[in-house]
Amino acid sequence: MSRKGIITLLGSFVLLLIGPAYAQVPMASFISDRSGDDEVHLLYDDGEIKQLTKNKAKVFVPEWSPDGQFIVFDANVRGAENFDIFIVDLTDPAKPKQSNLTGPPDGPGTKLSEPQWAPAGEPRLLLYSTGFPNADNWDIGLLTLDARGKPGALVNITNADGEGVGQDQAGSWSPDGTKIAFQSERNKIQERAQMDIYIGDAEKRTIGKNQINLTNHEAEDILPSWSPDGTAVVFQSKRDGNWEIYTVGIDGENLTRITENEADDRRAKWSPGGIAFESKRDGNWEVYRSDPDGNNQINLSNHEKTDSKPIWSAKGRRILFETRRDGKREVYLVFADGAGLKNLTNDPGNDRDARWNPQYELRSVEPQSKRFTTLGDIKRTSLMQNFPNPFNPETWIPYYLSDAASVTVRIYNVKGELIRSIDVGKQATGAYTSRQRAVYWDGKDDTGQSVASGVYFYQLVADDFSETRRMVVMK
Repeated sequence: MSRKGIITLLGSFVLLLIGPAYAQVPMASFISDRSGDDEVHLLYDDGEIKQLTKNKAKVFVPEWSPDGQFIVFDANVRGAENFDIFIVDLTDPAKPKQSNLTGPPDGPGTKLSEPQWAPAGEPRLLLYSTGFPNADNWDIGLLTLDARGKPGALVNITNADGEGVGQDQAGSWSPDGTKIAFQSERNKIQERAQMDIYIGDAEKRTIGKNQINLTNHEAEDILPSWSPDGTAVVFQSKRDGNWEIYTVGIDGENLTRITENEADDRRAKWSPGGIAFESKRDGNWEVYRSDPDGNNQINLSNHEKTDSKPIWSAKGRRILFETRRDGKREVYLVFADGAGLKNLTNDPGNDRDARWNPQYELRSVEPQSKRFTTLGDIKRTSLMQNFPNPFNPETWIPYYLSDAASVTVRIYNVKGELIRSIDVGKQATGAYTSRQRAVYWDGKDDTGQSVASGVYFYQLVADDFSETRRMVVMK
């Protein structure tokens, strides 16, 4: 195979198939001000970082095309609030080419933001703007590129027939690229606008049709993200007084509450690896992962400073997130089981808004068993929620250790009586969050008898540290 590999045309996209010797591709893109202003950078899994743009402008999230050959982002190169959509062609990595898709003289020249590539079909960009045809405040629309990469006319999706009164925001492609989910304030209760979750068609022949209201509540429902199979969306809602995570089917049925805390949970993203989200249940924002049914909720970041904006890799194995633990914003990586925490950017500047290259896990020759060395220290010992919960008959109890300690887990019934003590022994600093490392309880007391259904409490004792949580046996 030649160095350039075999090129296969998929519609208007170009897919570069690379042999093992040339399989290294950028892991991700991110924004950094390390050069003095916001610029797009590329990140490789060997630690190399390359600056991709030199625009000297305000720049927002750099998004990858499905084939990993193009990046789009919005920037105000023309100044003020005149944001245009830019594209960078990476088909020749040694000579990336940047062009303005929407600015004058040929582009629509309007305020366009948050471009997202369609995951399938012809090259299309989902956009957010007040400048679409038939606009009513902020709408979500479409820009299609032709075979030469030239943009066509802007198309309004959410207000195609005047149904999108008020703001339509936070558009998200379905996995097959045929629909979008979004938040809209078109419903009103006693003349007060409310945000609800909608879906609508995004295919050429039915674009903007079949708009369905999935949620209808006086509290805010916002920021939808699709399930991997396209049958449901996850979103955040204030219907219980604070922000919590919910899922709902695309027919509006099977509303399910995923989180239940007095503190806020927000910014949920769904992938084959589960649902990642931000939670403030530990006193500050942390990155959590949950099964789609709400079980196995694990704190993946575990630090006293803010950890936020979780982004899944294509196969749901890893998560990128943003953290302020090193003073300024940095991009970190963690595996879905909480292992392998690593600082990827490590610069005095601000590094933010990372996005995975969707081809990285498909082309990379990295062994699947590889785990990064933990560079970010665990700053506090903590006990996490057991998983599954409720359970029958067995469960796992995850925890973090900021220092080496002698660990014991004690199980109590609702009367406060000790029914089981599990002496783990001396443990090193680290994350004990996977099934292989967490404490296992078989649902039996110290006499070997299975416990009855009901509420129980489990306590982590690690030297001078102690913390207790609640769990439920359901038979």
